[in-house]
Amino acid sequence: MRPTGETSLLVYPATPLPRGAAGFELAPALVLIGSVGFNAGLAFFNAHIAPVPTALVIVTEAALVSTAMGLALLAWRPQMAPSLALMAALALFAVFRGLLMAAPDPKLLRDVILIPTFMMLGMASDDRQLARTVIALHTIVFAVFLLEALAPQAYSDLLRIQDYYIKTRGNKLDEFYNTNSELFISATRPNERFFSFVDAPRMSSIFLEPVSLGNYCSIVTVFVCSCFRRLGTAGVAYLTLTTAAMLVGCDGRLATATCALIIVACIIATWLPPRSAVLYLPATLAFVFALVIGADLKPGSDDFPGRLAHTVKLLMSYDVPEILGLSNEFIFKAMDSGVAYLITTQSLPGLLLIWAYIGWGAREDTAEQVRFTHGLSLYLALSMMVSYSFLTIKTGALLWFIQGTLQAASLRSVNRRFLNADERKILAPREDSSWAR
Repeated sequence: MRPTGETSLLVYPATPLPRGAAGFELAPALVLIGSVGFNAGLAFFNAHIAPVPTALVIVTEAALVSTAMGLALLAWRPQMAPSLALMAALALFAVFRGLLMAAPDPKLLRDVILIPTFMMLGMASDDRQLARTVIALHTIVFAVFLLEALAPQAYSDLLRIQDYYIKTRGNKLDEFYNTNSELFISATRPNERFFSFVDAPRMSSIFLEPVSLGNYCSIVTVFVCSCFRRLGTAGVAYLTLTTAAMLVGCDGRLATATCALIIVACIIATWLPPRSAVLYLPATLAFVFALVIGADLKPGSDDFPGRLAHTVKLLMSYDVPEILGLSNEFIFKAMDSGVAYLITTQSLPGLLLIWAYIGWGAREDTAEQVRFTHGLSLYLALSMMVSYSFLTIKTGALLWFIQGTLQAASLRSVNRRFLNADERKILAPREDSSWAR
């Protein structure tokens, strides 16, 4: 096993937390839960109180992101500087792109600004509360999943997802496979289920769409495989069994394969060379190109081989304007390919900068940090071959919050070593708990 304690070139050395930060202990967790679940709340509001316009969705998300940034800045520490620098670089490119093309689109900045924002929010939180925060959120997700599984009509009537997406996302009724269902477009896809022994629509829980629930299951898998020691036996068993049930319920084909590969990656992560997580994206991209060309896969079909072929064909058609992120010609086609979408909207240098921040800039002081960085890098690399859904706040907020919290975890231990005896007595019971470590 390789030694930990490596210091990244992109992250400052560990320093103690600022005094007074304990007052914000609960706020980051509440912002996280709100960010993951606000669409479900708005869907309920739309179904039973008043129609929800698109503007309200945008304003709600903007308020949550602004609150996350405000909390992070209130607990500012030098380790947040690279995240703030990335935000500035992304914002400058968004302004430049918008002015040059005379078509500014705030959504393109919003897609990527979530990454450093929730990283910073995680850094502003207390890592001793991380397991409790994730378990609390997971319990909400699983409770709604049980409602959907056991009383699907009640779930459908409660949220009226089809109507919510038509009113807030501009979807049309004929885009839904089953126009008589109030569920999301892909919840009742005509294809046979991957888990054929389940005779029910694909489930979504609070995420409203099955793909996001599958992504959530992948993220929880990374967390369990990385942080099993702080979770304890009961926590690991609870998260594992419930996540497996939701994985079957959402019928996530890619999510199932991703979870299996994540388990392998987290097992071997601490034996791999430092900073090797940065290789997942180029290695995955090279493998996909070789597979598509070697097997002569064709785009067009809405399945895994078709999506991979679509990504390869799309990237091969890119010219200088697309590589520099200064063309909207392929932007809608790129929505079925995360890597193509990021190049189209952020440029190839922008994608490389974001990936360096994720895979190269992470601290590797602890085994948790190493495993989680490898797991999230693999999850992103696989997702980016077939979709840009990993950019949604519904799942991205949790992913980056956990990463930020773990990145700052070594800072907490430094701070706690300098506490006086009375403070250590107060903290000791919480740190001895397997649910809080």
